Amino acid sequence: MRILNGIMAAYVLFWTMAFVGSCRAEEAKDAANVADVEETSSDTLKIDEAVLENGLRIIAVHTNIKNVVTGGIGYFVGSGDDPRNVVGISHVLEHLMFKGTKNLDGKKLKEIIFTYNKDSNAFTSYDVTFYMHTCKKEFLDLDLKIEADRMQNLALREEDIKKELGVVIEERKMRTESDPRINYMEESAWKAMYLFSNYSYPVIGYLDQIEACTKEEIQKHYKKHYIPPNAFILLVGDITLEEAVTLVKKHFGAIPRGTKVERKRVIDPTDVSIRYTMDHDSKQITVHNLNMAYKIERSLISNLRKLKIVELAAGILAIGQGSVLYQNLVDKEELAYVVGSYVDVRAFDKARLSISTVFRENKKMEDVKNKMTEIIHNFSRTYLTAELLENEKRKMLDELEISNDNPQRLFMIILDPIVNGYSTAELREMKSIIKGIKLEEVLAVANQIFIAENRIMSIYSHPPSVGS
Repeated sequence: MRILNGIMAAYVLFWTMAFVGSCRAEEAKDAANVADVEETSSDTLKIDEAVLENGLRIIAVHTNIKNVVTGGIGYFVGSGDDPRNVVGISHVLEHLMFKGTKNLDGKKLKEIIFTYNKDSNAFTSYDVTFYMHTCKKEFLDLDLKIEADRMQNLALREEDIKKELGVVIEERKMRTESDPRINYMEESAWKAMYLFSNYSYPVIGYLDQIEACTKEEIQKHYKKHYIPPNAFILLVGDITLEEAVTLVKKHFGAIPRGTKVERKRVIDPTDVSIRYTMDHDSKQITVHNLNMAYKIERSLISNLRKLKIVELAAGILAIGQGSVLYQNLVDKEELAYVVGSYVDVRAFDKARLSISTVFRENKKMEDVKNKMTEIIHNFSRTYLTAELLENEKRKMLDELEISNDNPQRLFMIILDPIVNGYSTAELREMKSIIKGIKLEEVLAVANQIFIAENRIMSIYSHPPSVGS
């Protein structure tokens, strides 16, 4: 069970972005060497969807892999939907979904889940809670039966609630209170980014909010959000839409529709934000790390094509050894070890681009910051070229091709856009969308994002100075 700030990364720490980003090209290359990729001339992803009469949405993505399916059920509820006094209740409920139903006690439920699945997990983010399995195709029927039972018949017991609240509180203390990179950096970033909405709170909530999650509050949350029109089934692998509909209808078709949840969110003004500059040292920090966060207004990611344009710009700037920042900060100037970037999108409101570097101990932070700023703010005028764009498009397309034989990987690529409101029609044409993106489109977006007014945070984290 995990907490995701963005569905693609669990509690993404700024400093790890650099390492993950710099390795992306190498990972794709290694995967290509071992993957038995089926040649295809199609630019269309095999993704289709249907909706049952009770409002449950079914999305099936057919791939090359045989006899394996990754997927499960997602609920359109996360910490962004939590009542303000109990932010974190969606995550608490996720824990309790493994404690049994009226038909299966917790021990038997877990035994079935972990016996018949190659991998099973669950995660909560700001905008979704998802219960995920990877299994042989023959066991998909059993997984769906269990999920239908959990949707209707969760058994909430005071002793389980008390135990799991203790687990979540310890999780909060272990991952956050005891880790300054989260406690001071990540949470401060959200407060700078989102002034009024629940996005300014951590997914897990604060200790007083977790402790306020009573049985009555949890029951109300479960009954309100765990209903067919607020849920979706996403299946990726050796599965067609027709097969998926037959299985899902068998187990979920008779569940009453319930009242569809209207997701009301506070949206921050577009022209207001707080700008943070933070210098943070701790004995738990072992590297010199500089992180910059830029806001991305919703209008710049309002459809999948626009999102891919932003992701391409971020990749060219700071992902991999061929990126502009790597070539300049690491290779040319020898200021840093690695660089990285990460686009974090929300289902509502603006997104965030984080740009990170781990720099050399004998370099001054101000020199690194000034050089990074100069490159970022002159990116479109000086550094962005047609050749770099084509290289980044190729890497993005290669990743999609490789994922066709890895349902877990493709599942995560598909899930994020679904949660953030992009359509299956857009996802079906994702390869063509990427191929068709022009240099002038990326230049225009870079000119709107990579500017001083958009930088909401600059954080320098480092070990304590000698003698401090």
